[in-house]
Amino acid sequence: MTTSTDRSQNIRQLSQLITDIDCGMLTTVDEDGSLHSRPMSRGGDLHSEPTLWFFTSASSHKVFEIERHQQVNVSFSTSDSQRYISISGTAELVKDQNKMQELWQPKLQTWFPQGLNDPDLILLKVNIKKADYWDSNSSFSPKTIRL
Repeated sequence: MTTSTDRSQNIRQLSQLITDIDCGMLTTVDEDGSLHSRPMSRGGDLHSEPTLWFFTSASSHKVFEIERHQQVNVSFSTSDSQRYISISGTAELVKDQNKMQELWQPKLQTWFPQGLNDPDLILLKVNIKKADYWDSNSSFSPKTIRL
């Protein structure tokens, strides 16, 4: 059983592992059961809750996939420091204007030219259940963080 202190420490540890990595690969399950991955720019940092946030279009195929199968994986890597993180969790779609304003970054304008005024804009929230990671200090076996 994970205590709230352990959980807070685990969230801090995971946050440190991904803090300098902006882009991750989000993997969803397609309607035929195959895995489908695409790069996603992370919005915000991990704080007290083990969640990742991404902006997306409500009409995108990943939204269709998530509506049918909420299990997702997000992987991050940085080859220069030999750090690799694989995060498992469940995804949900969130339409919350306040949260969007909190997480919005000017660089997102490239993908969403209308910005926060885009009626198709939605948040993708990943509720983290577990993270496995490998770094230059570990062997070939992953270390696991449970949340």
